[in-house]
Amino acid sequence: MATGQAQPVKIILDTDMDGDCDDAGALAVLHALADNGEAEILAVGTCGRNPWSPLTIDAINTYYGRAGIPVGAAKGNAPLRPSRYTQAVAERCPHALHSAEQAHDAVELYRRLLSQAEDRSVTLVTIGYHTNVANLLRSGATGGAAPGLDLVARKVRQWVCMGGNFIGSPARDDLSLGNANFLIDPAATLYAISHWPGRILFAGREVGSVPSGLQAGRRLAETPPDNPVRIAYECYFGGEAKDRHVADPVTVLCAVRGLRDYWDLHDTGYMDLKPDMSFEWKAGGDGRQAYLLKKKLPGGQPNDRYVEGACEALMVQPPARRKP
Repeated sequence: MATGQAQPVKIILDTDMDGDCDDAGALAVLHALADNGEAEILAVGTCGRNPWSPLTIDAINTYYGRAGIPVGAAKGNAPLRPSRYTQAVAERCPHALHSAEQAHDAVELYRRLLSQAEDRSVTLVTIGYHTNVANLLRSGATGGAAPGLDLVARKVRQWVCMGGNFIGSPARDDLSLGNANFLIDPAATLYAISHWPGRILFAGREVGSVPSGLQAGRRLAETPPDNPVRIAYECYFGGEAKDRHVADPVTVLCAVRGLRDYWDLHDTGYMDLKPDMSFEWKAGGDGRQAYLLKKKLPGGQPNDRYVEGACEALMVQPPARRKP
């Protein structure tokens, strides 16, 4: 295997798959990593109630030859946000789900998969808001399985979370750069981060989102016209696939490949998160929280183009399992 890992990284991906097209790009990256033998996709869930989002996830899974991957959706009280692309993808691409109602309850799905998993074997990746994570932690013991908090503590190796702006030293976020993944369901974010019983690795916006300068997506125009990820980018930009920030693809890449020669790590201290979603990174803590740092080249410049290239190559990698 390319990473030298003995086993593929077992991934549950929780995504909003509505507002921004880079969620589709991130799912493409994850499928390419699975094709390479680097990842095993246990499930993909959406944390919102956009009715086309689960169908878009299912369409991308189907395109990559993995129609059997279970798709979850937030049920009950969850954010409902519009999308420029999900309806078009769902209407133009094959998928097994007929409606969002057919998707699994995301929390029930995650609980079932965790209860079946080996201890500390699953990586949870979130590239959206944290509604499902908070509800998972709040869930009680059902069907012979432990409460959600205990399941997470026992079964999850780490949570890789896209969100936050880690600016300055010590890092702080005054929200001047925005932070949608935290702000859309702030009560869920506060609960999830405050109650998470294990390791959290934050992929901040400065390593992949708008302030970072990293972009990818234009080369999706080289992929087949029926590629649902290409369609997502085309619809997002109004007709032509263009480059978009890589906040979510970077998060998936890190969750599977680790730091490698892509990033450095700040692994001391903890996030002191406020109810308004501003935070300061403070000294102390139990050593279970960390955030990514851009890695410098020998000349002192950030290795932005290198990380961009890794994300883009995976985004446009042809599916290995797609039926002709």
